[in-house]
Amino acid sequence: MFRIYAQGSDLYFVDLGGLGDVGRAVTAQFGLIGYLIGARMKKKAKQKATELIQRFEAQDLDSLLRESKSSFKLYIPEISEAVIEPPAFFAMHGKQAGRLNLKTRDDKKYRLEFENTDSLRAALDVLPKLLNGTLRINGEWNESKKKFEKKKS
Repeated sequence: MFRIYAQGSDLYFVDLGGLGDVGRAVTAQFGLIGYLIGARMKKKAKQKATELIQRFEAQDLDSLLRESKSSFKLYIPEISEAVIEPPAFFAMHGKQAGRLNLKTRDDKKYRLEFENTDSLRAALDVLPKLLNGTLRINGEWNESKKKFEKKKS
């Protein structure tokens, strides 16, 4: 799980932890028992993320990058393509609200998933202003269902 900050012409992706690969494997492999263990692990991960966010609010963004080796920074003009898509039909990492795919000029690709509709709606409000012509939105907000879905033709 990442928290994204925008400062100047940079986007900071700060790793907050979350349910890792092992946690997802446990929940997928052990049925009801795995679900219960996964729910407990998710609760602990969420509590840890909340504590980290409170601590992060007082720190400099560059120092946040040193907190975790998976945190990173992208220079906005280096992003050659950005796409916000509806959630995948078969989500690999549990329920998601949508996806953000980024590609940089040196062909590095990043695939990020929005965990909930609040984070997706915040991205839909902020990212078009930051990413100007590089952002495509391949979906639309369905107010009656309160979710982001494929555009109806």
